[in-house]
Amino acid sequence: MYKTASRNKTRHQQFDLNDDLQKIKDALSQTTFDVRGKAREVISQSFENAKDRAASYQDNTSNYISERPFKSLGIALLVGIVAGYWFHK
Repeated sequence: MYKTASRNKTRHQQFDLNDDLQKIKDALSQTTFDVRGKAREVISQSFENAKDRAASYQDNTSNYISERPFKSLGIALLVGIVAGYWFHK
């Protein structure tokens, strides 16, 4: 029984907990910077995709209006009446 207790004491003295803690802190810090960079990249890419889609919708709408002006006016009038009725109540 005495041999086991002395062996445990020497085993605990071999480890440097402060060094291990510093390594863990460094790893977490590096991971945080990596995640932040990846999130920034994903968000900027989604904004670029939204801009591209908005430009595409604007071009499609312009083409539709120039090809079918009377139908576009009818749709706009109908939407205006429905929106006016909805907001009036």
